[in-house]
Amino acid sequence: MSSKISRNGSLAGFRVVDLTEGICGPFSSMQLADAGAEVIKIEPPTGDYARQVGPPFVNGESAAFLSLNRNKKSVVLDYRREDQQRILHQLGTTADIFLEDLGPGKAEQLGFGYRQLAHRNPRLVYCAISAFGEEGPLKDLPGAELVIQAMSEYTASLGRIGDPPLRIGADVASINTGIFAAQAILAALFHRERTGQGQRVAVSQFGSLLHLRGIMWHSMTEPDDWYGFHLDHYTNPPDYGYQAKDGALYFILRRGSSEDWDRLVLELGIERVLSDPRFSDYGRQATSIGRYAPEVKHIWEEAFKTRSRDEIIALIKNLGGDAVPILDYPSLVSHPQVEAMDIIVEVPHPNGGSFKTIRPVARFAGATGAQITAPPKLGEHTREILAEVSSATDVS
Repeated sequence: MSSKISRNGSLAGFRVVDLTEGICGPFSSMQLADAGAEVIKIEPPTGDYARQVGPPFVNGESAAFLSLNRNKKSVVLDYRREDQQRILHQLGTTADIFLEDLGPGKAEQLGFGYRQLAHRNPRLVYCAISAFGEEGPLKDLPGAELVIQAMSEYTASLGRIGDPPLRIGADVASINTGIFAAQAILAALFHRERTGQGQRVAVSQFGSLLHLRGIMWHSMTEPDDWYGFHLDHYTNPPDYGYQAKDGALYFILRRGSSEDWDRLVLELGIERVLSDPRFSDYGRQATSIGRYAPEVKHIWEEAFKTRSRDEIIALIKNLGGDAVPILDYPSLVSHPQVEAMDIIVEVPHPNGGSFKTIRPVARFAGATGAQITAPPKLGEHTREILAEVSSATDVS
């Protein structure tokens, strides 16, 4: 049986040569693969290091690797060897997109920097991902998720004042950089379609998180013009939602009339707040990220403690507010909304059985989506791709 992957989707016909490992680059190339591009994943003989990340493992495969490398082909090349550098260079001449995360100057030293590949392939879109950018005193510092979070001030606004900084649980530096890299690649492809010329784009994890922090820093430069969440998060305790009798919820009062507000207050038995200035404007400053939300939280929870979470959510929604339960993993994956979105898909596992993963977020009307295929085994497509390269070399 042929190992060729039949691709549909908006990027069908585009070839990506992906020389990245771990989370950031593979997440970026997976977005391109999900849109139909042929992604050739170049791995060293030991494989992408993410193959060893775990537990958990699924049928002997790293769950992290499985989550980042669907819809790709795996080719093993020891690209530090001169003979295999030539193979990689030849692959680069067939590519529309070349993606690498070796660090500033490393690809050039090995013979497959942008200028070296673009000499024979001027339409190439080349994306270089780095930890701290390509200039400055930290440009050669190896990146790691916690290093980037700490350097970009991301850990400063979590936890309690006086306690040690806290990381964000998600890999926000790696994942967001992968998203920004995919956006940059698509912009460069659009430029190429208009002009016929490829180009090099560079994206850094540090720069990505600084970009995401921008709104916070804008507010801090003019603190008199801002209040609430944008500044108070440095001094407010963590927000665990509002505790009801059987669980926590989150709610906000941003719609509704004065009559709705009065009915809510009466239903909850907290009529005393009607004369409390912190609850003015129909309670909008007393919930969510409102100015007074933390200091009046105990009043809401006192009213909620004898009622079920579903009861409170229904009441708030009926009176023009927004309310949702705070979910844990089991209740999230079984939630009717997750089921309705059909976002969890089961994919056959290369070692037998199957595994569950999150399908691509974007849905395209009028375009056939790419079929989801399992992440490749190490070197699964080496023979196929190298035969193609050899054939092309013989013809030329």
